[in-house]
Amino acid sequence: MIFGPISPEEVSGRLVRGSPWTEIISLGATDSTNSLAMELASSGAKHATVVIADEQTFGRGRGGRRWVSPPGRNIYVSLILRPKCPHAKAQGLSLAAGAALADVAECAGDDVFLKWPNDLYLGNRKAAGILVETAYEGDALKYAVVGVGVNVNLTEEEISQELRGKATSFAIHAGRIFSREEILAGFLNVFDCRYEEFIAGGFPAIRPAWSRRDMLLDRRVLIRRGDEETWGVARGVDDDGVLLFRPDGASRDETVQSGEIACFL
Repeated sequence: MIFGPISPEEVSGRLVRGSPWTEIISLGATDSTNSLAMELASSGAKHATVVIADEQTFGRGRGGRRWVSPPGRNIYVSLILRPKCPHAKAQGLSLAAGAALADVAECAGDDVFLKWPNDLYLGNRKAAGILVETAYEGDALKYAVVGVGVNVNLTEEEISQELRGKATSFAIHAGRIFSREEILAGFLNVFDCRYEEFIAGGFPAIRPAWSRRDMLLDRRVLIRRGDEETWGVARGVDDDGVLLFRPDGASRDETVQSGEIACFL
């Protein structure tokens, strides 16, 4: 089946009244919506500008990994935000976006999970990723770009051999095709609410919504930090969205500000 590009007009028509997402920039193809959004933000693009593309030629995930981005199948979107929040709290934006995305993903099934810090899973397979990039003036956050890549109508045949059995899409999981405009508008509507909650109360305001979908909670995980790997148990997240981790043999939890979950059991 051939899908046309996402229609900005149809997305706008599905947004709630008073929505802040009034500027939607739609591209046929770009190297990365996040890269373009960062350029636009540095040039003064306003808060709540939305950048979408039908295809990314160099989509980026966390740690510089490539995000496979074929045309006509998925959602590649980046949001320009100008939040007034301390540096320490800005890292919670990724989790706030994850909570919003999980709300919307329930249309594809009940088994929706979030894997710290930025992945959405349907069952035991990854369906979406989030990449937040920021710019500062001194200690003040100047702007943030929240990039989201969602596998919506990707087929099994379009998943690379190395990711077979590890990646999925809404369509694969639910056994039906989805409207990308409906999914994107739903995400924008819900994220607007989650973002306002986050700005007003920080991550604690959305922590319950995130934690109830925490797929790592009380599971054995292997954390990779640089060249160091450590086994232990994931113990949820704290009020800043930082992972709580109990290394094997330790008597208390430690916090993990950044790192990669290399394996979980």
